[in-house]
Amino acid sequence: MVKYIKNHKIVVVAVVFAILLLLVLSFIIKEFFSGDSKALYGNRLDGIESVKITKKEQSDIVSKIEEDSAVSKCECHMQGKIVNVSITVNDDVGADTAKSLANKVLDVLDTDQKKFFDIQVFINKTNGAKDFPIIGYKQNTRSSFSWTKDRAAN
Repeated sequence: MVKYIKNHKIVVVAVVFAILLLLVLSFIIKEFFSGDSKALYGNRLDGIESVKITKKEQSDIVSKIEEDSAVSKCECHMQGKIVNVSITVNDDVGADTAKSLANKVLDVLDTDQKKFFDIQVFINKTNGAKDFPIIGYKQNTRSSFSWTKDRAAN
């Protein structure tokens, strides 16, 4: 065996090098591609089951907002820990009235849900006015919405 190794040094070194290369490549592949089965959000959604917003609650949000005569259309959908609400208001609605619609989302959700989820409200007009769209965002640690800067209607 020792005699064989002495006579074939290049082959032995090449085989050892190939084995090491395969081990390194398998480690790299495992690190970069083994996460396929993991959740898209990692562990950021831990605890979501205890405060989950159901499809019924989403439709309750839409119904509550659409009760207002200023609203022509409303949609609500979830994306991870974010509740996205899109509202289209009538052309005669002002920015302050439109912003007040966002609080109706908070009326539907309970305290634990408000503390877990971030809420985004996108408000647009049917005519595409220059002072719209307005975007409101309520982070889960905040009690109220913050809004995009108001633009002049010009």
